[in-house]
Amino acid sequence: MGIHILIIEAENRFRKNLYQFLQAKGFTVDKITPQDDVAAIVAQEKIDAVLLGVDGLGRKGLALIRPIKAIRPTTEIILINDASHMDLSIEGMELGAFDDFMIPLDIESLAKRIREAVIHQ
Repeated sequence: MGIHILIIEAENRFRKNLYQFLQAKGFTVDKITPQDDVAAIVAQEKIDAVLLGVDGLGRKGLALIRPIKAIRPTTEIILINDASHMDLSIEGMELGAFDDFMIPLDIESLAKRIREAVIHQ
């Protein structure tokens, strides 16, 4: 069975590109905007990993970590962030995120880390 990823990202073009790259790497990928009902989606789908773009979402994005972990404790969350917002990465890790990746992304490293996160479950 494949790895199912949920991308939560505010920036449309980045979300679409990330979706396409990860699908090409063999992942099953869903992409949503922060306005979608994240809790309902996580409750309905078996999500192995969440890529959470906190660069554009800020603390609003971090606020999604607790409900995701409450619904699916084994789902690993990887933050996508800009180096200028390291405080958000630190806070996200304290809230239970598995790891963070800085923009610009190395897609090969990200794909490897997603696989490692799922094994970590």
